[in-house]
Amino acid sequence: MQCVAEVPLLKQLNAKYGKDVVFVGISVDTNLDRLDKFIKEKTITWPQVGDGKEFQGEVPMLYRPNGTPTLYVVDRAGKIAGRLNSAEKIEETVQPLLTKP
Repeated sequence: MQCVAEVPLLKQLNAKYGKDVVFVGISVDTNLDRLDKFIKEKTITWPQVGDGKEFQGEVPMLYRPNGTPTLYVVDRAGKIAGRLNSAEKIEETVQPLLTKP
């Protein structure tokens, strides 16, 4: 689940880049009811994935986050273009990718 303090910025970035960028949240929470409540309370509109297996889940095992939040920018070819620990760096990482053919 994203760091609670970053949700407003993530919402702004999603509104700004939503037609060109896909936002997906990966939860490492063991309590999926708590995840659902968080999504509703924060009115998160992008997809959220969570299996309740913490860092042992399939997706976290693939990307190996060091903690939360860990944010990845994946380019059109499926390569990781950035691994960030704050949403504040998303825009500067995404901008150059959007101008590439």
